[in-house]
Amino acid sequence: MSTAQPPNALPDLVLLNGRVTTMSTDEQYAEVEAIAITGERVSAIGTSREIEDLAGPGTTVVDLAGRRVVPGLIDSHVHIVRAGRTWRDEVRWEDELSLESGLAAITRRAAERPAGSWIRVIGGWHPAQFPENRGPSREELDQAAPNNPVYVQFLYDWAVLNTAAMRELGVDSALVTQLGEEGFKTASFETDSDGELTGKVNGTPLMEWFYRRMPSPTLEEQIASTAEMSRELNRLGITGAIDGGGFNSGPAAYPAIRETWRRGELTVRTRLAVHAERAGTEQEDLAGYLRFTPLDVGDGMLRVIGSGEVALYRTVDKIAHPVVIDDEVREQLLGMFTDLAANRWTVHTHAHHHETIDAVLTAWEQVHAEHDISALRWSLVHAEPLKQVDVDRIEALGAGVLAQGLFRFQGDEAITAWGAETVAEAPPMRTLIERGIPLGLGSDAMRVASYNPFATLAWFLNGRTVTGNDTLAPQHLLTREEAMRGYTASGAWFSFEENERGRLEPGLLADLAVLSDDFFTVAEEVIPRIESVLTFVGGRVVHTAKPFADIAIAAPAPQGVSRA
Repeated sequence: MSTAQPPNALPDLVLLNGRVTTMSTDEQYAEVEAIAITGERVSAIGTSREIEDLAGPGTTVVDLAGRRVVPGLIDSHVHIVRAGRTWRDEVRWEDELSLESGLAAITRRAAERPAGSWIRVIGGWHPAQFPENRGPSREELDQAAPNNPVYVQFLYDWAVLNTAAMRELGVDSALVTQLGEEGFKTASFETDSDGELTGKVNGTPLMEWFYRRMPSPTLEEQIASTAEMSRELNRLGITGAIDGGGFNSGPAAYPAIRETWRRGELTVRTRLAVHAERAGTEQEDLAGYLRFTPLDVGDGMLRVIGSGEVALYRTVDKIAHPVVIDDEVREQLLGMFTDLAANRWTVHTHAHHHETIDAVLTAWEQVHAEHDISALRWSLVHAEPLKQVDVDRIEALGAGVLAQGLFRFQGDEAITAWGAETVAEAPPMRTLIERGIPLGLGSDAMRVASYNPFATLAWFLNGRTVTGNDTLAPQHLLTREEAMRGYTASGAWFSFEENERGRLEPGLLADLAVLSDDFFTVAEEVIPRIESVLTFVGGRVVHTAKPFADIAIAAPAPQGVSRA
C-alpha cells in the first residue's frame, strides 16, 4: 500500500474492488484495486483489503464491482469559455447519427423555447457522420423550426441560416452589396440558379460577422449555461481544461465563467490562456492583460496561466489556408513574445503550417536569448507538420506540443492540402514521446471538433477520419496507455500542475472518473461511447449515473460574494 494517510486519520471515502489506473511514476502502483480519499486528496492506494482496513464508522464505502477508474481527464486545448456562454442556446449534433435526427433535435428545442428565440448548432459535427452525407438546407431548417431563427455551422467552413435567421440579421442583396464594399467576398453568400440567396454562407470572416450580431444571452443565462456545460463535461470524465481563447474570446468573454466559479458551480478545473478579442487590438489587449491580470489570482478551480493561441490574428492559419509571414509579422510576434517572457507568462501558440511554426519558433529563440523561457512551459498548439529540426528546437527551448484529434474531421482536407506523406507524420507523436517532449492531448472543441474525449482518444489510437480514411502512419499512433497519459498526467504539465493532479497518487488531488466501459480492454469501436458513471473533482462528487445514481452530488461551494 502507498499512503499519505496521517496516523489515526480516517478517510472520508474509499473505493474498493476496482481497476484503478493511477498513472503513477511508481510501476508497482500503476494499477491498483482501491483508493482512499481524505478531504480533497488521495490519501492511500492499494489492495481492496488494505484500503478497506483504513475505513472507519464515518467512511463512505463504494464497491466499484470491477469497474475501471482513471484520473480525471484534462482537455489541454478546448474552448469552453466561449461555448459555455451559449450552451443552453445550442443544439449539439456530436451524437446524432442522421441529418433527420439532427433536424428533429432542432424541432424539440424549438418546442421548449419561445417563438423568436435563437437556436444554434455551432460545430462539433461532420456531414460524414450522417447517411445523408450533407448538412441541412434553409428549407429543412424552416420546416424544423419555422418560428425560430436557426443557425447551423460546420467547422469554420460554412453555415446555413433559415429564413427567420436571415430576416433577423437582414441578410438580403443589399447586405451582400454592403459587405462587399467593406471587403467581404460577396461570393461567400451562396445563390441558386435564379440568383436568389440560399441561406448558406462560406468562410470564417462571415461566421464571425454573424456571430457578433446574434443576440447574447444575459449574464445570468450565461452563468447557468456555463454551469450546465461543465456538468456535461463531468459526464464524460473531464475534470480539467485549458481554454485556449479562440475567435470571439477577448477580455469581454470571461465574466460568465468567473461568476460561475464564484458561485461554486464550475465543476471543471479551468485554466485560462487569454488573448485579444479581434484583429488590430492584439497589442493593446495584451498590455491590459499583463497589467491587470496577475497569474496568482484564482484558485484550484479557475486561474489564468498565460497567453492563448492567437498571438496575432494575421498568423491564424488553417489546414488548407496558410498565412503570409512577412517582416512586419515577425517583428510584431517578437515584440509580443518578449513582453510575455519578461512578465514570466506561459504561451500557447496556434500554428498549422510549417511556415508559421518556423516563424513562431524563430521568435521564441530570439526571446530566449534575452529571457530564459525554458521553465515557462511555452507550447505549440496543433503543430501537425513538424520536421526533425522543429523537434530539436522545441526540445532546446524546454517547450511542449498540444495535439488534438482534428484529423478525425479534417484529415481528408489535410491530405488534399499537404499530401498523404506529410499527413502520415503530422504530428510525429512517436518522435515527440521518444524525445521526452511534453505532449498534451485535447479536442479543440467546440467548433471544429467534438468535445467527447473518448472520440478524440479513439482517433489517437487509429488515426482514422470520420469518412474512414487513414491519416497517421502506424508508428505515430498511440497505445491506449500513452493516449490516456496524454489526457491526464501529461496534460497537467502545461498548467504547472504535474505534482498536483493527473495521477492518482497519495497527496495528489482526488480528481477521477469511474468509466462505463473499460477503456483499456473494450473493442476500439466502443471507445467513443464510453462515459463516466461517477466523477470526482477534489474528492467531491460532481456527476453520477447508474449504478451510482443514488450517491449525492456535492452542493456548490461559493467563492465569496457574488457580483452578478
